[in-house]
Amino acid sequence: MGFYCNKCEEDVSFKEAEYSKEKYGKYLCRDCQKKQQIKKELKIKKPLKIPKSTPQTEKLYEELKKIGVNTQKEKYDGYKHIDLAIPSAKINIEVDGCQHNLNKLQALADLKRTYYSFRKGYITLRIPNSLVKDNETIKETAKYLKKIINESLEQLEKEVKEDEWDFW
Repeated sequence: MGFYCNKCEEDVSFKEAEYSKEKYGKYLCRDCQKKQQIKKELKIKKPLKIPKSTPQTEKLYEELKKIGVNTQKEKYDGYKHIDLAIPSAKINIEVDGCQHNLNKLQALADLKRTYYSFRKGYITLRIPNSLVKDNETIKETAKYLKKIINESLEQLEKEVKEDEWDFW
């Protein structure tokens, strides 16, 4: 029994037929296998599914919103999703559960993520869940975050003004 390529109808050896059936689900000659592989590599990947925010992140987001901080939830920076982001201030906020401190692999992964954000000019603030548990603590946490954000905005503005003077 001979095998034929499902695309171009050329003869296919037993080995080619066996390989292509397993890899591509159909009989393909070598040329069509190459084309299929290229198509597969060029295929546009589906957009990443936006993860759902944790209840703690939602609470902090709402509290920051109440005090006038423009915050984005689950912002994708090309490397990861950030719990809360304030791009204008170049600040990322990660709301972390206890596993971020107790599991060394998680802690190291967090450090690497912080590094990649830092390379892009962003600072990452890690807020433990304990700071968003009760209303009094979350209000104080949000108040200090707003101070940090405002200070960052002022420093960035100052840098821009200094750069303008360097131009002259």
